[in-house]
Amino acid sequence: MTPGPNSLTCFAHSGIYGPKSNIKLIAGMCIGFVLVELSVGLAVNVLKDNTLAMTVLHYIGMAFLAVMVIAMFRVNPEGLQSENIEGVLGVKTGICMQFVNGKEWAFVVIIMSSFIEPLGGGIGGIMTIISITLSVCLTAMIGWTFLGSRLHEAFLDERKGPMIFKVCGSLLLILWIALLARGPVLA
Repeated sequence: MTPGPNSLTCFAHSGIYGPKSNIKLIAGMCIGFVLVELSVGLAVNVLKDNTLAMTVLHYIGMAFLAVMVIAMFRVNPEGLQSENIEGVLGVKTGICMQFVNGKEWAFVVIIMSSFIEPLGGGIGGIMTIISITLSVCLTAMIGWTFLGSRLHEAFLDERKGPMIFKVCGSLLLILWIALLARGPVLA
């Protein structure tokens, strides 16, 4: 629910193209999220003991966040034209985002390695975690979508628009610094 890549993407995309544009994007995010959680859940015992894999995943995610921070500071809202566009981002983007989202990988590895056994172990524990986290994340993405759509006019305003993107970029920068300082999640 914190403003990470999924939330800020829903927020910005909805603010520019309207809330309906996020339906396919959020569907893709949910599909990707389930795939990542299921994959990690099934491989958690291998991943939690492999410091090289955890380190590589961490820095891939850090690179992705850094690119998003730079992009947020470079957006020029005057160049965004949303008339007659149903949305630039769709299901494929939503799915792919989950596989390069370092924050998500860290979150999923921590949750899966900590709670599979207390929640029954095996597939039952994995599915319980997926259902709980997917419900919370879906609610957050919908909330960020509606917040972004309420600010649609502000996104396109020549003064407020750049400021919104700089605030979003600053939030991602703070997240990036925190994740960099924390380092990879190692067993």
